[in-house]
Order: sequence, then structure tokens, then C-alpha cells
Amino acid sequence: MNSLEIHKLADMEDRYWWHIGKKHLITSLIKHHFKNRTDLKVLELGCGTGGMLETLTKFGKVTGFDISPAAVGYCQAKGFDTVRVQDISTLDIAGEQTGYDSILALDVLEHIQDDVLAMRKVRALLADGGLFFVNVPAHKFLWSEHDEALEHKRRYHRVELIKKLTDAGFAIVSNSYFVSLISPIIILYRIWGNVFGKSAYPKTSYVLLPDKLNELFVYLLKLEARLLLKMRIPFGVTLNVVAKKAAA
Repeated sequence: MNSLEIHKLADMEDRYWWHIGKKHLITSLIKHHFKNRTDLKVLELGCGTGGMLETLTKFGKVTGFDISPAAVGYCQAKGFDTVRVQDISTLDIAGEQTGYDSILALDVLEHIQDDVLAMRKVRALLADGGLFFVNVPAHKFLWSEHDEALEHKRRYHRVELIKKLTDAGFAIVSNSYFVSLISPIIILYRIWGNVFGKSAYPKTSYVLLPDKLNELFVYLLKLEARLLLKMRIPFGVTLNVVAKKAAA
């Protein structure tokens, strides 16, 4: 992610519907799987400017990795001294602490060329039975300027993501689409942009919404988060998977 997008993320992560909804989803999932524990050892890969880290601290001790020095600078300015510049792809497992109860890669794997290698390294860092929470962009047909601006390598098909995780040594606990109810709007917006809105320099499709509409989208994502705990949502523009470190 380029520096302009890093600064945009820092500005929007506490007020933009997408980020607020994602925080609510992850909070719901962690509470569901770990009950009321506050002693977890958690690692967030690609922690960006620290928006999710603030949410995760209520569950225990949190560590963050990001490849961007600018993003890590934002985190450290917020007081997160356990965040460092690190690429999971080049991480030396032998010299790293392990035994994490949970590792999160929220809109991260699509940035990594060898995503299966990254998944295997995550598995090595997890405690036995530890959980890997994954969010990735769904549907290859939605590839757009937005993906190029964020330096994505791919968008995922559900079967592809599950196969890669199982190949890396994970058992799938749950898998579902997310951002479903408003997906028709997003799909039409992306298709329109691909046909009519291409620019010389790729930029993200973040659009600041009027407050009431932003609040409506947040409400719909909170509703989806509740549904996701009970069922697999059949369609959406994001894939969410919870995977467990399988026995060797």
C-alpha cells in the first residue's frame, strides 16, 4: 500500500462504515470463539495504522506487524510499542516468539505473492488449537482500479481460499461471505468504474458518505455479523474464514 493510501487509512479507519463494520465482525468472532477471555496472546498481520489493534487490546496482549514504516509510525504514536516493521513472508520463525492464541490477517493475504507460505508461517506461530482469522476480497470479476491502488495480487474464490488454508495445515472452523446486503451497490460501482472511470493513476474507491448513510451501512454490517455467527452467508464482496491450527 502506497504512502497516500496509508494516510487515507489513518484518516478514515475510525469513521468509515467499512472499517467500523469490520471491527464489529472481528470483535463478535473473537468473543464467540474465546468467550470472555482477556488473557489472549494476539498477533495482527498487516496492522496498518492501528485501528484494529485498539479493538484487540480488550482481549489480551497484542503484537502487530506491518511492512510499512509509515503505518508502524502511526501505531507507535498511539502507544503500541509491540508493533514493528515486519513482512510475514520473510519472517525467521526460528527467532520469533510463538504460541499465539490468535493471529489475524484482515485484508492482508491478497497483498502477499506467496500466500500459502505466509499461511504456513502463521501456523508455526500459533499455539496448538490456535485460531487464524482471515478477511480477503472476494470474486475475481470485481478486480478494479481499487485493487491496483491497494497493490493487491489477487481477489479470492471461496474454494481457492479454503484449499490453500487446508494445504497449509489448517482445519476450517467457519467460512462465509460478508458485506452482502450492500454488495449490489458495490458491484455496480466497481463495474461502472471499470468501464467509465479509469484514471491514469490508480486510486481506491473509498467514497465518504453522508453521516446517515454511513450509519445505515454500519448497521447493516452489524446485522450481518450477527447472522454470520449462526449461518454461512452465501454471497458478498468479502470472504471471512476462521481456521484452526490442525494437528501435525
